[in-house]
Amino acid sequence: MTEEAKYASQQKHLRTKYVRFPLDLKPDILEAFKAKCESIGTTPTAEIKKFINSFIKDKEETHET
Repeated sequence: MTEEAKYASQQKHLRTKYVRFPLDLKPDILEAFKAKCESIGTTPTAEIKKFINSFIKDKEETHET
């Protein structure tokens, strides 16, 4: 399988299993966030995903009946 075919296959899988979530930020905020993530050895995407998962879990725990 060529690299191009492999990439196309990965993109097809991503688009059928995941959705994009655009986010507008001020450039200085985005750069500061990227810099902070790099300084602690992580990525902005990983930190946003961690926040979302934590937020969901927290809200589920506080709204249990």
